[in-house]
Amino acid sequence: MARRRWMRAAAALAGATTVLLAGAACSSEPPPPPARQYTVQFSVTGTPGGTAFGRWVTIGELGSNRQINFSGVPYERTITVPYPPEPKLQAGLVGVQPNSRISCRITVDGQTIVARTISAPGPDVICGP
Repeated sequence: MARRRWMRAAAALAGATTVLLAGAACSSEPPPPPARQYTVQFSVTGTPGGTAFGRWVTIGELGSNRQINFSGVPYERTITVPYPPEPKLQAGLVGVQPNSRISCRITVDGQTIVARTISAPGPDVICGP
């Protein structure tokens, strides 16, 4: 009796394996295209001297934001993300002569989406859509 159950189980497993393999081999659907990639470039330039600092973040799909802190100018960072980005950048200078300049720029796929310049010392320069 136990031998019959074992043989039935083995036959059922062999049949299921055959059906699964046949289904996989007969699939004629092409694989999905690769996800669209966006290239984001953050850049900050400014008057040398003093201390430069800042941070940038990409915001897109739920749970996909990433914030990076940096120091020093010039600063440039290029990243690739698989979702339409909403990048933001904040930078400041301290310990510089009056009327020093600091600029930020963000490009997405080679197109500048925002660029700003301010005089320092003063408020941080903020780039974002």
